[in-house]
Amino acid sequence: MRLSICCLFFLGVSIKCVGQTTQIKGIVLDQITNEPIPFATIAIYNNTTIIDGTTTAENGIFNLTTKQKYTSIEISFIGYQKKLLFREKVAFPLTIKLIPSTNTLEEVNIVAERTTTQLKIDRKIINLGSDIQNPGTSALEAFDQIAEIQVDLSSGSLNLRGSNNVRLLVNGKPSSLSATEILEQLPSSSIQRVELITTPSVKHQADGISGIINIILNKNQSKGINLNLNTSLGTKRYGYGFDGNYNFSSINLRLNASQTGRRMNSKQTLHRRYADNSFESITTPHDFNGLIRKINMGIDFFISTNDALSVQFDYTNDYHSFYNNSTFFDVSDRDNYTYLRSSSHEHLTNIFNINYRKQFSNELHFLEIDLNNNSSRNEYPAYDREDNLFLFEQLLKENLKLSSLSFDYSLPISQNITLETGASLNRSLFASSNTTNAQLRTIPKTHFDYDESIVGIYTLVKTNIEKVNFQAGLRYEYFNSQSNSTINSEKLKLQFKNLFPSIHLSYSPNKTNTINLGYNKRISRPDIRNINPFQLGNPYFRFVGNPNLEPEYSDNLESSYLYKRNKLNIGFSLFYRNLKNKIQRFNSIEGIVQIASFKNIGKYDVLGIEFNSNLNIYSFWNASISANYYHTNIKNAQQLTWSQIYSSNFQLKNTFTINKKLGIDISYRHTPKKQEPFFFILPRNRIDFALRAKFLKNRLVGNLRIVDVLNRNLMKRFTVTQDFSQDEVWRFQTQTFGILGSIKYTLVKNTEKKRKRKKRTYIHENDIN
Repeated sequence: MRLSICCLFFLGVSIKCVGQTTQIKGIVLDQITNEPIPFATIAIYNNTTIIDGTTTAENGIFNLTTKQKYTSIEISFIGYQKKLLFREKVAFPLTIKLIPSTNTLEEVNIVAERTTTQLKIDRKIINLGSDIQNPGTSALEAFDQIAEIQVDLSSGSLNLRGSNNVRLLVNGKPSSLSATEILEQLPSSSIQRVELITTPSVKHQADGISGIINIILNKNQSKGINLNLNTSLGTKRYGYGFDGNYNFSSINLRLNASQTGRRMNSKQTLHRRYADNSFESITTPHDFNGLIRKINMGIDFFISTNDALSVQFDYTNDYHSFYNNSTFFDVSDRDNYTYLRSSSHEHLTNIFNINYRKQFSNELHFLEIDLNNNSSRNEYPAYDREDNLFLFEQLLKENLKLSSLSFDYSLPISQNITLETGASLNRSLFASSNTTNAQLRTIPKTHFDYDESIVGIYTLVKTNIEKVNFQAGLRYEYFNSQSNSTINSEKLKLQFKNLFPSIHLSYSPNKTNTINLGYNKRISRPDIRNINPFQLGNPYFRFVGNPNLEPEYSDNLESSYLYKRNKLNIGFSLFYRNLKNKIQRFNSIEGIVQIASFKNIGKYDVLGIEFNSNLNIYSFWNASISANYYHTNIKNAQQLTWSQIYSSNFQLKNTFTINKKLGIDISYRHTPKKQEPFFFILPRNRIDFALRAKFLKNRLVGNLRIVDVLNRNLMKRFTVTQDFSQDEVWRFQTQTFGILGSIKYTLVKNTEKKRKRKKRTYIHENDIN
């Protein structure tokens, strides 16, 4: 009887508990920006006792099932006002908007002085903020301060995870200019954040073996009238400009304009020995003079609460000249002589963009259409003399037009599942001509035309189950290109159809720890840089296009971990990349002319490890350490000098806040020996110093920066090929000692504390996921 009574009792309790099971779900957003807040705390109370709880996922969504009786729900996150909801007034699913806490504004401003890092499910986001080392610099120099990106300021080359096969985007769009030209044109002050997408999802075009670097520019949408003046002056450089906006609720007007000028006197010394034991030495002063003028205009129409239309127009006039009066000495079977190359580059770039975004009642339900047109007209005149004797003059002209139309749609299937799909059409039209007048003859004008189109379609499914986020998708791309060269009347057509999968998994057991896993497939197809026969050169160096190249494929695996506490952040990444049909650059010699060309060779197995940490040692002292190492094993590559290649970097950055008006940054960078298939670079060290001072209630900000304080950061490179060997020393001005000062003055700043209308920041889904 007692057993029967007990069984009936527990059965009744179980039935009652089942009947009281409640699913608590919803999404937490920033009330001002409408962006999801990850890792916000959801606490379930019974009167004053916490009985259960959870945290929001990467997309701000939470889902909790409880069988206990509760009276209220509290939502909180650092830097926001807490929100308390009583049970009788709750209807699920919840859309909770937290208000930034005015009591923490001062603390937020202090954090913004430093570069911070966020780890998303498929990318790492580096918020440049107002890093003391960055004001007055170009984007190329700002990238040099980011340990995850490897920049060679002497050549302008850009590497991600030890590879220069990286796709550079600005606001998610490709440019008609080279990566070097883009980064030298952009002032670092215009950059809001940099996204390192090392394992891109299927939403992105599949080009770029080592991944994507996406630069997100500032988009002024502050309420009312705001205007900032900027100026900088440094070692043979200057710059000035303004940025501002006028936001009157339903319409926001944006205007930025700037001019920067620069001169450089870098020196390069070469000692070259050929296979027949002949030799020569060259000393080359690289005299550079550049002027960049930029105008950016935009207008945002807030059509309704859920509809926004943005129109943007950018114009850039970039001109720079080169004067290289080289001295050849210790030349076999010849007296010393001089060789003068006088040349210039002129780039006129226009960018026009229209973006429409339709936001539905659910934050994850949206439609976005984007139209972008990017065109550039480029001229490269050159004039060569040897011992004051005219040799030839050359004029290379290029016109490149990039146009893209993209469609993205996101649909929440349920509280935990979201379906995303989209399509894009990208087209590139390139026309180049080369005119050369030599000493004794006129070479006929030659043309090269290139037409490329890529059609892409993708589907991506996202799901989150409590502390786990998972997404998987598939992308289809059809590539078609046609080229025509009058040099040898050669016409070439290429067509490729490919499928590219991607899988990403993120696990956050709490707001302190995050673990990510990712896989994707990428491609590098033969493009303009591989097959274009008209590339800048001289009688001693030239490019040769290879129309017989095949695509290069890569399978990529990545794992990453992020630990975040109040005073300590630690990040760790490990990746593996398997490349087939690698497109490798080769250097050879024809007489005294160095030939650069591309070939498909062997297989590459790449392993890499990255580490970064940030520690707030004291209230006035913040220190960060970053280090990475990349190693590649090349198989079936008998034509290469070295089959084991590697590179690494170490950076220590210390930021001191002396008081509210004065800050100091001291950075140390060590670059160990770098090994490539045909050359290696000896280790280098550099110490940079920066000082910031604020005046007039922070309306006036001044910066002073000294690059390479000890003036020892020389680049020493040794090249070995089957045809020649070469020792090289570079003293590049922006890579060695230089001083830069900059001033920012806030001329007009809106002080209105209450908003007449909710501020909107409509950005592409890629920017927040």
